Amino acid sequence: MDPYAPISAWAVCPPQRARDYDLEYHGDPDQAPTHLSGDLAEHSAGGKLILIGNAEAQRGAQRLRAERISYSEADGIARAEGQVRYDEPTLSLSGSHGTLWMDNDYGEMYNTRFWFYDRHGRGKAKKAWLLEPGVTKFRNASYTTCPEGSNSWRVRGSKVTLDENTGVGVARNARLSVKGVPVLYSPYFSFPLDDRRKTGFLTPSFGSSDNSGIEIRTPFYLNLAPNYDATITPRYLEDRGTQLITDFRYLRPNQQGKISLEYLNKDDVTEDDRSRITLRDNTRFSSYLTTSIDYDRVSDKEYLQDLGDSLSLASVSFLKRTGLAEYTTSWWQLGLQVDDYQTLDRTIADENRPYQRLPRTTFRMTSPVRPLGIQSKLVSEAVRFDANKRVTGDRIDLWPDIERPFRRSAYEITPRVGVRYTGYKLDNQDPGVSDSLNRTTPFASLDSTLFLERKLKIGQTQYTHTLEPRLFYLYVQGKNQADIPLFDASEPTFSYRELFETNRFNGTDRMGDANQAALAVTSRLLDPETGAEKLHASVGQLFYFANRNVTLNNSDPLTDNTSDIAGELEVALSRSWTGKADMVWNPRDKVTERANARIQYHPGFRKIANVSYRYINGSQNQIDTSILWPLSPSWQILGRWYYDISDSQQLETLAGVEYDSCCWGIRFVTRDFVDTVNNRDNNQDIGDSKSNRIFMLQVVFKGLASFGSNIETLLHNGILGYTERPTE
Repeated sequence: MDPYAPISAWAVCPPQRARDYDLEYHGDPDQAPTHLSGDLAEHSAGGKLILIGNAEAQRGAQRLRAERISYSEADGIARAEGQVRYDEPTLSLSGSHGTLWMDNDYGEMYNTRFWFYDRHGRGKAKKAWLLEPGVTKFRNASYTTCPEGSNSWRVRGSKVTLDENTGVGVARNARLSVKGVPVLYSPYFSFPLDDRRKTGFLTPSFGSSDNSGIEIRTPFYLNLAPNYDATITPRYLEDRGTQLITDFRYLRPNQQGKISLEYLNKDDVTEDDRSRITLRDNTRFSSYLTTSIDYDRVSDKEYLQDLGDSLSLASVSFLKRTGLAEYTTSWWQLGLQVDDYQTLDRTIADENRPYQRLPRTTFRMTSPVRPLGIQSKLVSEAVRFDANKRVTGDRIDLWPDIERPFRRSAYEITPRVGVRYTGYKLDNQDPGVSDSLNRTTPFASLDSTLFLERKLKIGQTQYTHTLEPRLFYLYVQGKNQADIPLFDASEPTFSYRELFETNRFNGTDRMGDANQAALAVTSRLLDPETGAEKLHASVGQLFYFANRNVTLNNSDPLTDNTSDIAGELEVALSRSWTGKADMVWNPRDKVTERANARIQYHPGFRKIANVSYRYINGSQNQIDTSILWPLSPSWQILGRWYYDISDSQQLETLAGVEYDSCCWGIRFVTRDFVDTVNNRDNNQDIGDSKSNRIFMLQVVFKGLASFGSNIETLLHNGILGYTERPTE
């Protein structure tokens, strides 16, 4: 048995009532013959057949058994008495007596008990009607998914209809009781029999927050069509009023998307109307042409902090709006994109806010013709940058290059040459600075790797061990770029990957000059049978043969002869244990500039323990641990501890417990976290922090509904590798 396979929601249940039959029938039900049998058969005048003792009548996927069956051949009516049992492929009923119109797929039964095998559902009723195959109606009925002898929860109704064809159960004058105590009444209550979508009220959710007080949501789901649906959610906020949230989803053969609208009329705290609109759309017009839209807009800068329904939204600084169309063939791609941003963080100065790109056109090409093995490509773009009270303009960037790889089993060598041209037509430039600028930077590189391998035995396990030295030389001609504005350039975080980049800057507005070589080595442990990588370790450093005169903000040239040493490590020696780490070490000052490490122990489904460490010299020194672990088949614990070592401050503590019985479950979670106080009057961050505590409770009645807080999002964000407990 695979320990990573999802367990059934009913795994902790005792064995349910055995289904001692197989009534699958694949022919035409109207043409199915009727089979009759019994210990004693009497044929009376008028075409009536009386079966006594182990009497049975079967037609297609229907079977009726009783001590006595009276069957009328003329109209196909079977009347049963004494220990009556009726079976369908997923349903069994027993009762004192009943009648079955076999030709019409209709029947009645009295003093019944019923079982839905696939749903672990069972119940009893005063009377049952078999309206059609898969549709059953009951009077004075009860229903539960709890095992025999247990009624931890039960739904009662004066009339209950269970429709397996639509996957919906409906109860009139419904009463939900827990341990025999009534907790909920509804004149009309609809509940699912499977995971199919249906129109109706979803279970309400509850919560609380410092920003809005007690919160209650009562979502209503609309199954508009097989490929369209909507959810309308009134959201009551104790301190602010009632917000309306509407989500509309659509799915077509070549298109899918979601539109969300949120509106709060006259927030009681701010006295303003507040709203949010989001649109996500992906469309494929043909095998070549695709489009995507990602739009998000809020009415005010504090909307996500006050009303966002995710714990991660409050820290969002920008909302991006993007529209993209791409035409892609086997060897070239043309793209047209527009980008806009809504800045939410008041502390970000105007000059540091991102530019609008209205529009951005890209063209990428890889030549299908490769004479003598020479590969050529072109990466290009044309962009219009726009912003208020800042330098704006048009930029064109052309980056053609050619390379010729030489690959053998023991080595790989790839020489590459190219040139990058970038031209600008600028507006709002400072006096005395040209509004037409350009930059041409030829470059060349030589990338070479040697592959060495041997057999290595560790313990009783045989591996293939590789050693892969790599030398990467790069030359980029220097060019004075002091007058070029910074539209989208930035400096990346230095890592092992940066050793082999042609440009040491992100974006296009800076092309770093270079005369350098990267020396690195990689070692791997491979499974000789499958080729699976069990260990991967790399370390490397840049050696500079000239100063780097091009800088991001036109500062003094960089004169170091060597870079920091960067390394990375990935380990997967078993399916249970995995690890990943990277580090950057400054050999000049003999300090670690940055380090990240993570170890995960994952021996099976919903068995996870994580330990992570994050370090940035002078700004971050934190440890993050999380766990999801079973104490028994029914009990699980979960938690997270996130701690700042430098400040001796607890950033977040999450603790919770899950209990899962056969037919119900409960989750309780408490979370303590540090939140930053934002001063809205002065449009600045105070820098102070406060501790917040929330409590969340969720109760699940399997096969019926869940009540309480939506805990899943919190656990997915807080516990790496978290998976939900199955509901089926």
